Amino acid sequence: MPARVDELARKLIEQHGSRAVHIAVERLNQSIDERDHPARDFWAQVVHAIHEYQRLVHGSNARATGEPGATLAKKKRNPR
Repeated sequence: MPARVDELARKLIEQHGSRAVHIAVERLNQSIDERDHPARDFWAQVVHAIHEYQRLVHGSNARATGEPGATLAKKKRNPR
């Protein structure tokens, strides 16, 4: 992830918490409406970075506390 994207994603998370992704999606939608392709691509990367960061943070917290669903569920085998 480019440093600028990662930096902005972390800054939005610090400032807005769980609403960070909503703020970034609003900017993404605005750039789509304005047909600003470079901005669209940038904000799409920011949204992705926020999701990735939140997945890593929440995933590690869930594993640490032993919450259900913290690990990948094993597939049930169909009896033959």
